[in-house]
Amino acid sequence: MTFEQEQQLSKTIVEKTPVDVGFPANMNWTSGLINKWIKQEFDVRFSEKGTRTLLYRLGFSHTRPTYTLAKADPEKQEAFKQELEGLKKIT
Repeated sequence: MTFEQEQQLSKTIVEKTPVDVGFPANMNWTSGLINKWIKQEFDVRFSEKGTRTLLYRLGFSHTRPTYTLAKADPEKQEAFKQELEGLKKIT
């Protein structure tokens, strides 16, 4: 990939979601999706590992999704729900 293409890739990952560039909704950026986007946008093929290496070189890091619902505070959730209902009535 050229320097300009790499810059466009970085900007796309930072500023857009996968749905903004034509992937189905409710998806986060993954190396697999980025790999598909690179192929679609620039007609350049990378292996999955090559994509991850490219992303690391561009300053991105790999993270696994975390789920915090089990850690949620029920009292805070209820307070949020009540606040939200109040806001809905205002608008």
